[in-house]
Amino acid sequence: MRVGVIGAGATGLTAAYDLTLRGHEVVVLEGAQELGGLAGSLLIAGTSLERFYHHLFGTDRAIIDLIGELGLSDRLRFHATTTGIYQDGRLHDFSTPREMLRFSPLPFMDRLRFGLSSASIKAIRRGERFNDVTALDWTRRWAGRKASTVIWEPLLAGKFGDRAPEISMAWLWARVHFRTFRLGYLDGGFARLYSVLAEQVAAKGGKLEFGKKLTKITQTAANRPVRVSVEDESQYEFDRVLVTVPQPAFAKAIGADGQDSLWQNHYLGATCFVLELDRSVIPYYWLNVNDPSFPFLALVEHTQMISPSTYGGRHVLYVGNYVPREDWRFTTRPDELLKRFVPYIRQINPGFDLSWVRQWHFSRAGFAQPVVTSGYRALIPSHTTALPGVFLATMAQVYPQDRGQNYAVAMARRVVRDYFS
Repeated sequence: MRVGVIGAGATGLTAAYDLTLRGHEVVVLEGAQELGGLAGSLLIAGTSLERFYHHLFGTDRAIIDLIGELGLSDRLRFHATTTGIYQDGRLHDFSTPREMLRFSPLPFMDRLRFGLSSASIKAIRRGERFNDVTALDWTRRWAGRKASTVIWEPLLAGKFGDRAPEISMAWLWARVHFRTFRLGYLDGGFARLYSVLAEQVAAKGGKLEFGKKLTKITQTAANRPVRVSVEDESQYEFDRVLVTVPQPAFAKAIGADGQDSLWQNHYLGATCFVLELDRSVIPYYWLNVNDPSFPFLALVEHTQMISPSTYGGRHVLYVGNYVPREDWRFTTRPDELLKRFVPYIRQINPGFDLSWVRQWHFSRAGFAQPVVTSGYRALIPSHTTALPGVFLATMAQVYPQDRGQNYAVAMARRVVRDYFS
């Protein structure tokens, strides 16, 4: 078959690779000018680095297997990393169970209860039991109201804002259950994975076209071609199409009515600074900011995991957020936004000054994080669509897991197997 794949992120490229292995003629249409989607990269001192922070867990078997299949296993290394929490104006180590039991903002018995409840999440094998339970209800009952108030509520509010009370415990279960203490990263960045996938697709006769933002998809009958139009007014015909862009973009492209279920899932946008610094800012790889007055939810110092020498001696710090697209942190001009963030970074490290920043980069994505409420499961669309030749594979469909490279790869391979045999 002649197959169109919309989107050259982890899902689209993996699907294109598998489709070419099955002998299909594949054309990948990507709206941006680079590979990777939300795992797209920029260059620091000649080395690729993701625009939004990325790593793997040891449980991420789908992508680990794909990395091996592509001959990149020798580039994948797992690192012991550190985690901290900024709470009540102080930094607290929070990397290991022992450090969690020393977390002074909680009385000892509350720390113990928090630890036992977290261990139970790790032990529960299937998260479906939490489908209709909110995360805050569960944590208040089992971790205790104090631990929920100090730890879980700020983390959920930092990510989901005023939607935090609605977030499903199934989502939180997946975040905790599959987490490992050691984190995986590809030497030279994940851009290498996506480049090799693209090379493999091209070697088998597939095509990748950039700057082809989706505008319209039509199909008049089951056995008729699927027509795809893009923003530069190019048009394509395919036997089948796999759409991997966010649901709202697909709904708009097929002219779905405003009441159609495709519009019912809500997404947060993401913003992220990558700061190239002449020195370290935090003593951790990952710092959760448990202070609701702060305008960002986490600092991730990538060079606490990967040596600064990889980036020409620069220390690399991510300042990340998930916010509604109308939020000031999404709409403010990046240079102004960075200035507004500086006093808060200085609260974490009093010596911090903008003079430490040698260069900075800013990325924004409009549909980065589905809002996974306790009623979310009923809103998940099928991979099949109202158009018989069109199939959908997006981050909204990996429930209860959160968006991530591993689940994108697993979904892509499953959809190709089930619908493109």
